[in-house]
Amino acid sequence: MGGGKFVRRLSCWQQMANRLAHIGWLILLVSVAFMLVGSAAIAVWNPDTNSPPAETTECENPPCFGGGGMPGVADLPTVLAFVGYGLAVLLSVPSGLLGAWRVLRGRWRLGLPGLLVVVAPLLFIAGIELVPHVVNPCLAADLTRDELPGFCEHTESGGDIGGRVHALHHAVIGALPMAWLYTWALRRWQPDVVRKW
Repeated sequence: MGGGKFVRRLSCWQQMANRLAHIGWLILLVSVAFMLVGSAAIAVWNPDTNSPPAETTECENPPCFGGGGMPGVADLPTVLAFVGYGLAVLLSVPSGLLGAWRVLRGRWRLGLPGLLVVVAPLLFIAGIELVPHVVNPCLAADLTRDELPGFCEHTESGGDIGGRVHALHHAVIGALPMAWLYTWALRRWQPDVVRKW
């Protein structure tokens, strides 16, 4: 295969990878919006009038949502958002493969932005799970031995946002800033992904 033909084919592959990554980025943003709206609706219309279920240390029927069993209506904003996040990761794989291929060939400047497209959604998912547990007013109150606010509960790992506002906390403190950071990184280092096609 001639060098010019290979370069044109590589350019076509890059355009297709960028289109898939663009669709994945849009799905990720829609998933964040769905998680925000859905978890806010659950927080408003799902009163915590019952005492929370007793903590179980083992799950008898995985997956265990809300103490065990299959997800309920209150879990749907989180579950469906994570399906969207997973789809965004899958759609970014072609960009990651092209980026890895370029890095292995010593073309770091062209390869690293492609790797960003696949690594950033994975960091996004880790961030929306970790950041809300670090930025947690219940944990601070628990560490200072103050009385926990009404929206907090005691868990094995200390104070945590409880019940109906837990998913909303993850959406506002985790998903929203991580989506902004991901979009900022794409605009800076891989602008072809966020451009309109």
